[in-house]
Amino acid sequence: MPRTSNVNIAVIGAGMAGLKAASTLHRTGINVTVLEKSRGLGGRLASRRTEFGHFNHGAQYVTARHPGFNAFLQEATEFNAAQNWSPNLHRGTSAPTSSSGTGAALSPIARHVGNLAEEAWYQGAPQMNKLIRPLVDSFPIQKQHRIIGIEPATAQSFMLHDDLDGSYGPFDGVIVTAPAPQAAELLRPLAPRFGPIDEVIMAPCWAVMAAFEKPLPTGFDAMLYPSSEISWAARSTQSNDMFHRRTPDPWVLHASPEWSRAHLEDDKERVIEKLLAALRDVSSVKLPELHSVQAHRWRYARTEVPLGKSQLNGMNGRVIAAGDWCLGARVESAWRSGQSAAHTMIETLLG
Repeated sequence: MPRTSNVNIAVIGAGMAGLKAASTLHRTGINVTVLEKSRGLGGRLASRRTEFGHFNHGAQYVTARHPGFNAFLQEATEFNAAQNWSPNLHRGTSAPTSSSGTGAALSPIARHVGNLAEEAWYQGAPQMNKLIRPLVDSFPIQKQHRIIGIEPATAQSFMLHDDLDGSYGPFDGVIVTAPAPQAAELLRPLAPRFGPIDEVIMAPCWAVMAAFEKPLPTGFDAMLYPSSEISWAARSTQSNDMFHRRTPDPWVLHASPEWSRAHLEDDKERVIEKLLAALRDVSSVKLPELHSVQAHRWRYARTEVPLGKSQLNGMNGRVIAAGDWCLGARVESAWRSGQSAAHTMIETLLG
């Protein structure tokens, strides 16, 4: 499609929401630049590479309720960027009551929704962060650029500033897809209209990535809220053969929101010790020797109180906040919010 060369949009964040917004704008012919603070893409669709494979230490899987996102998952599957996942699941009894009224248990990062037995689960292929591959196009993506300020350059353009004294722009519009607290910090100085972001509540999550020298001797590959400490534990590989599992055996543990809040500033060694002890207790087996173990702290893992709308815009529609926190704790929510933000920006600038 011919480029709309006189329209330039910045998208802050290269997770599902940011890349969906950027892809939608790009396919309309608008010039897009994505700025991402991390070294990789995908945001909380995260995967950590090790010498024996990958740990999906962010979102464990996704499901689809919205027809558009379901179509995206089908496209991703055909693109070999997604695959079905059907683990042997153990459901615990420690799940909190869902605030959405569905009665569904919600893990801090893995998006558990509705009736789990009736929904198809998808993972990125071969790891979760590959799920965004159909959205990555020829638009530029600047990695390791943490944007700390948005400055109006004129009545209709903006400059961005990073934490290394770099400046970018001018841009005709900006879409911010950072977690709600970080988005609020960026946008609050621009206009009172962004004040409602402060009402969004996001929960933290400690994640532990443990590789055992021998397969963990359980009859299941995933546990949903098995204890007050752990909201989710899963083998980070696909295998339906419990007698021929690969070694080392990689597992990801997600601490519950309550436990993560209480231990948010603990050092990683203490978190690992406590969560492995909890895994031993709930699995009722002796844990094999560790091959390796790491921990990662997600300060903003899951939306507990969403904004309640698909996006929030200000500055005459030229600055837009988006993300899963707008609609709820689902990867699908991020996709929908990014799409809505892009359509709002297109309507503002092109009519």
